[in-house]
Amino acid sequence: MTETETTWAARVAEWRASGLTAPVFCKGKEFTAGGLRYWASRLRRADDSEPAAEVRLARVVRSAQRSPAPETAIEIEVGVARLGVRRGFDPEVLRAVLDVLGVSR
Repeated sequence: MTETETTWAARVAEWRASGLTAPVFCKGKEFTAGGLRYWASRLRRADDSEPAAEVRLARVVRSAQRSPAPETAIEIEVGVARLGVRRGFDPEVLRAVLDVLGVSR
């Protein structure tokens, strides 16, 4: 950025931060409202022409949809644990899970 651009960038930033209209802000200063608006526009265009920040994308590949799980026939709650038991379950596996959860027969 040149010295002139730096000077005007500071003026434009001060103007925008002030919340004043360009003519009110420029009153008593060594530059005009038209010059201020010109430089605000020119500096904005210069910012727009700068290369954009790198954007990284991830490719998402959807796999074939799975068929819905069979309905849960029984729901068992042990403390905060919730266990769904479907039709055709293995009783030995259920006993082992209940033992781990601390449920006695």
